[in-house]
Amino acid sequence: MRPGDLNGKPYAPFWKPDMAPMPEEVLDALARGEEASELALSLGDADKLLEPGYLSLENGYARLPNGQRYVAVRTEFPNSTGAMFEWWMGWHYMEDQRYKLWHPRAHIANGTLEMRGDDAQASNREKYMTTHYVTEYIGARRGDICISFCDPRVLFGANADLCRGGTSAVVCGRVALQKVPISFGWLVHQLRETSYGCEMRSRFWLGRAMVTGSREQDPRNWLLRTRLFERLTMPATLGRDMLTHCAMEMNHLASFLPELYALYHGDKHSKAT
Repeated sequence: MRPGDLNGKPYAPFWKPDMAPMPEEVLDALARGEEASELALSLGDADKLLEPGYLSLENGYARLPNGQRYVAVRTEFPNSTGAMFEWWMGWHYMEDQRYKLWHPRAHIANGTLEMRGDDAQASNREKYMTTHYVTEYIGARRGDICISFCDPRVLFGANADLCRGGTSAVVCGRVALQKVPISFGWLVHQLRETSYGCEMRSRFWLGRAMVTGSREQDPRNWLLRTRLFERLTMPATLGRDMLTHCAMEMNHLASFLPELYALYHGDKHSKAT
């Protein structure tokens, strides 16, 4: 954040460059290192997140048999709701300063073509269900990516019950590069109600790159999945770096989201639509 960037911004008090410490469960996962692939959840089984209880790996990273890096992060959000997170998703991209609140050490810029985040006529979901153009650091690598948010049923199935297991919000997106039409991952952020507020279960499947909009059998995709290309685009530390990044940003967001939401809503805690 540069001098003057927060002048006149009502959210300036929420700029906290000294980030909240990561939970012990995440520190333990980082100490364990890469986990066995049997503990990971394949993308095709993403709907298991809607089942009550927990999966084998809630904090950690592994490599799936198909070469994808799988990352799981669980974050507690005291006094928060799924509606609050959906509001955040539609609010934060309107100014780079807002985006930097989320991860002061790694976030640089974000935005969409529509820029509807301050449109009072749009629902929270309508505001974020588009493509976000993100510049941020994952570990030591600066990346320019785009995340196209989509209906969760794309991953969970057309008949999925998105309220199952106490789920109050599900945010899903396809991850791609900005400068070339190459997609290389998926993400899910699931919010579940708890006695203290809600918990977020984040999942990432990174790798198995493909030309955006192409078919799986396209020969260009075979080239993108060669070992040489994977080494150039997917560093060996990607799983650990993504676990660290997500745990830092979500735990930090959890430390101020209820107060920020109240600043814009007073005592209203309406559900996203």
